[in-house]
Amino acid sequence: MRGVALYTGGKDSHFALMEALRAGILVDLLIIVVPAVTDSWMFHSINVEFSKLHADLMSVDKVVVRSGGIKELEVLEVISSLKKLGLRSKYEYLVSGAVASKYQRERVDLIAEELGLNHVAPLWGRDQKTLLLEEVKHMSFIVTAIQAYGLNMKWLGTTISESNVKEFLNDLEKRGISPVGEGGEFETYVISSKLFRKGGVYVESARLIKHPLHGFGYYIIESARI
Repeated sequence: MRGVALYTGGKDSHFALMEALRAGILVDLLIIVVPAVTDSWMFHSINVEFSKLHADLMSVDKVVVRSGGIKELEVLEVISSLKKLGLRSKYEYLVSGAVASKYQRERVDLIAEELGLNHVAPLWGRDQKTLLLEEVKHMSFIVTAIQAYGLNMKWLGTTISESNVKEFLNDLEKRGISPVGEGGEFETYVISSKLFRKGGVYVESARLIKHPLHGFGYYIIESARI
């Protein structure tokens, strides 16, 4: 069984890939969608370009697809680009990190259907607190975006691992924020993983953009290497 993965470099898409492999689906191609705007309804944008390093760390292929980031149109753009690759001749499955977002699930269902693939969402419907605690057993990640009012800005640019995940989770629960941030409340970038064969990602330089009064901020990676 072979599959491709819609991949952002964040914890959920990475763990979904891990779970798909555990289920016997050989995922050897990452589809990295790069929207032109930061407020895409469907696709992550912050630092997504650096997910290409993950492909190298896992020794899998990658393809980068550009989209304008306009609601609904961006999905059609991705479908159009991917159809040119003839994926159905080599693959059976499209893997995504959808957890609870019906909006996201339905649109990945559409992408898979148009490509002639079966959508597999290994994390769908899982308890979100349990999921976050499970993820940090296998990886560590940086909080790269905060977009939920009330979440402490101290977490921006912080690496979350088993050593501090409970503190992070307590802050999320206190603020009533999704433990996995699926609604865009926060975004992440994986820097170490059991799937990485050559070490991890070292962030050489990054800049913080904070707007605490408005409840959002970004950790923008400028340079990173394996």
